[in-house]
Amino acid sequence: MINITQKTLLNFGLASSLLITSQGLQAQQPTPASAQIATQASQPASKKLNLSPIFIKLSDAMAAIKANDTLKAKDTLAQIQTAFDAIDATAKNSTLGQQTSQAIGQAISNPTETNLSAVSNALYAFEKEQNPVDYSAKRKEFAKKMVPAYDNLNQVIQRAAATDVETLRAAYNQFNAVWLGNERVVRNTSMGHYGKIETSMALMRVAIETQPINMAQIKTQSAALKDAIDSYNKGDVAAVQTTQTVTLADSIQLLRDGLQAFKTNDAAIGQAKLGEFISIWPMVEGDVSTRNPSLYNRVESQIPLVMAKGQDPKQQQTLQSIINELAAINPTAQYTAVDSMLILLREGLEALLIVISLLSALTAAKQVKAKKWVYAGVAFGLLASIAGAMALQLLFPAVTSAANREMFEGVIGIVAVIMMIGIGAWLHSKSSVQSWNAYIKRHMGQAMTAGSFVSLFGLSFLSVFREGAETILFYVGILPNISMSNFLTGIGLALVALAAVAWVMLRTSVKLPIPQLFKVLTWVIYLLGFKILGVSLHALQLTGYLPMTAMSRLPAIESLGFYPTLQTFLAQIGYVIIVIGINLWMKNHQRQQTAALA
Repeated sequence: MINITQKTLLNFGLASSLLITSQGLQAQQPTPASAQIATQASQPASKKLNLSPIFIKLSDAMAAIKANDTLKAKDTLAQIQTAFDAIDATAKNSTLGQQTSQAIGQAISNPTETNLSAVSNALYAFEKEQNPVDYSAKRKEFAKKMVPAYDNLNQVIQRAAATDVETLRAAYNQFNAVWLGNERVVRNTSMGHYGKIETSMALMRVAIETQPINMAQIKTQSAALKDAIDSYNKGDVAAVQTTQTVTLADSIQLLRDGLQAFKTNDAAIGQAKLGEFISIWPMVEGDVSTRNPSLYNRVESQIPLVMAKGQDPKQQQTLQSIINELAAINPTAQYTAVDSMLILLREGLEALLIVISLLSALTAAKQVKAKKWVYAGVAFGLLASIAGAMALQLLFPAVTSAANREMFEGVIGIVAVIMMIGIGAWLHSKSSVQSWNAYIKRHMGQAMTAGSFVSLFGLSFLSVFREGAETILFYVGILPNISMSNFLTGIGLALVALAAVAWVMLRTSVKLPIPQLFKVLTWVIYLLGFKILGVSLHALQLTGYLPMTAMSRLPAIESLGFYPTLQTFLAQIGYVIIVIGINLWMKNHQRQQTAALA
């Protein structure tokens, strides 16, 4: 379910070239540069063809076009042509090699963003042709995991009665979790099998959610699912289920037709239209997953429910909401300064709240020297974000995919939540007048302990690192579709907005009584911890690292990080119990201190 765009290498190269340009490095002379990248790109036919130097030069040409420097773009493209001409003749003279050479020539004649994108696409296809990925080991691993998962699902289906809805849901969710963790190899090697597996799973879920449950359809789709998995494991060739070119607009129209049918009580037509949508979804899902991952997840989880219960007005409202959000996506649209601004605001606000809360607490505690540990954590978090984003780009095959970002954020988020519980407990312990006065009496003029320093550094570091690398990856993803002026304007506006939020928080915190301030900061930390815990666990569920048992009767509240799955629900209930337990223990401890002083 993850789309890998042809621009992955170009995106990373463009980000690198922009960084170099911002540091004021001078471009190399044409002839030496041509010779250098030609030497790096030229490889014997038996070795892997290295096109990375050409991709980096192509990103430089793209940056020059965005800066309206046509002469520099032509000069860089000429270097690319020289490097490409130096490639082994056998490779270069393939059909894709000839198409790449033609695309480069067209770009030299008319250096536009469109023609440079054509060069990028041609190079990407040529590289895949010359450096084919050996998926044999990955296919074996897929079979090793998916066959037992299917056998477990099928055993439950064969034993289940029409009343065993919850049992069937649980079995389906367990299988789906395994599929989510292993689907990429199928998508990368056989879109035909990928579409068949996705369609069978979606229609099976529809049958499970239908009232009364449709056992015959469940067994039919189970058999179809087995056939698709077995066919893929045997290495059969499966044609894509539609020979037509489908677009996101086509899929939206199917949803609209289905909604209209449900509203006129024609459930059969409504289900047929949504079933057709499910069958073509794998061909258009990439347009959604790269621009609105949250919507992408809702489509995959909600459409089968709507298909099963489409005559319910609530499900019709859900479908209308999905249609509206899908319609707002334009796969060919350019990003604006607002998009650039919202990425940094969305990813940076939570980190800012945590950091400002720590600084406010230290100011109130008259531990000004300890602030340097928070600042150090922020600085190292930013550096680690850049390094982490670059490492992900280099080490993972689909770095800009939602899966890698979600897994990364999930693990870091859980570690951050554990630290937030400790910081929140410390803040709460100082939220009464008596406790605050006792703290001041004990620590006046003393430095904080080394353990406290490490906690401050660690939480500020993780808060920034958790959001920072993901922010960079998002920016890398939009760079080819946004002008440099809009890109920088958006970042500037976001920084101004974040600075304003920080100023308001710091000014407000100064005016609050110290115990009251600590009480407010305590609950800010606890609420953020609740949200981050839910988001982090759900991210690991979506990437297949944790099981996912849906609780269809509960709503999803994304603003609070609440998702209707059994695992996230139990974890957040446990988190709330821990927080309440800490509060009760603190209150009891404060009462004992007050009694002792009396």
